[in-house]
Amino acid sequence: MSSKIETLGRNHPSIYPARLSKTVAELITQVAPISPSLTVAEVSDLFLKQPQLYYLPVVDYDIPVGMVYRLDFMNIFLSRYGRELYSRKPITAFMAEPFLIEQDTPLEDASRLITRRLDKCFELPAFIITWQGHYQGLGWMIDLLEKITDLRIHSARYANPLTLLPGNVPIDEQISELLQAGRSFTVAYCDLDHFKPYNDVYGYERGDRIIQLAGSLLSTYIDPEQDFVGHIGGDDFIVIFQSANWRARCEEVLQEFAQLIPDYYCAADRERGGIQSKDRQGQITFFPLLSLSIGAVQPDPARCHSHHQVARLASDAKHQAKRQTGNVLFIDQRRGNQDIRL
Repeated sequence: MSSKIETLGRNHPSIYPARLSKTVAELITQVAPISPSLTVAEVSDLFLKQPQLYYLPVVDYDIPVGMVYRLDFMNIFLSRYGRELYSRKPITAFMAEPFLIEQDTPLEDASRLITRRLDKCFELPAFIITWQGHYQGLGWMIDLLEKITDLRIHSARYANPLTLLPGNVPIDEQISELLQAGRSFTVAYCDLDHFKPYNDVYGYERGDRIIQLAGSLLSTYIDPEQDFVGHIGGDDFIVIFQSANWRARCEEVLQEFAQLIPDYYCAADRERGGIQSKDRQGQITFFPLLSLSIGAVQPDPARCHSHHQVARLASDAKHQAKRQTGNVLFIDQRRGNQDIRL
């Protein structure tokens, strides 16, 4: 069996949700900023009058230019001769370089940005949230971590136990959020061909390994920064692509699946190119080796108003793909509710 796939098991990191769709906009806390023209004495008065105030963003014409940390500031200002030396100086002499995150940054991306900044000698309990460079408010590291934890718990609650991929609820939520935001995306409905006969001949344990293989391949070939893989159930998967080269990614999945699947058959079945098993009418029939059908659609957010409509479009595309033989990608050109056959 391919050494590449031997490394892809149930604990492979790409099997978990590709990204969390929530952004740091949810973390904004309104904190009145100060002008860089304020003196150190004036800022000291603000801190003394507001004991709960620990961080002061310094903003010049709506653009963040610094951050004043209460503890650092007071340690210097209240030191011996500190008041006499610094009272009349501008606060710019005491402010630290601000850490800025745009409000549309996904939570996990924000966490990675902050982690790269941190080291054993530097803490970042608060950061400045901006929109196109303009000050919006402060964000708190503890709130960011709590949000990420809550979202992971939510995803785990609805994860498929076999692949650990997100199930129907997170899939529907992801599509609904993209529609609401008016974002362009592609939905690929992936389904195994001849899976029931394989299960009947080789058993459910071997069948589960095929499902895990499909989930691992789909997770491997997405862009984890943009795309999302979900497991509807059984041998059905959904991939939500925002990456521009989604078609090439689907074709790579199909190519590798075709290369790997013979290893899941005995030598005799590989040689004859399939298996003998009963069809749904109980008749002995020859079934080719397992293949993967992918039906892809690009819903128009202006014409699709719910995840149900997108699901119907994707399901129709999948059925068109399964009408063809072998590992197939079928791209349906229909994009809206009025295009769906009822």
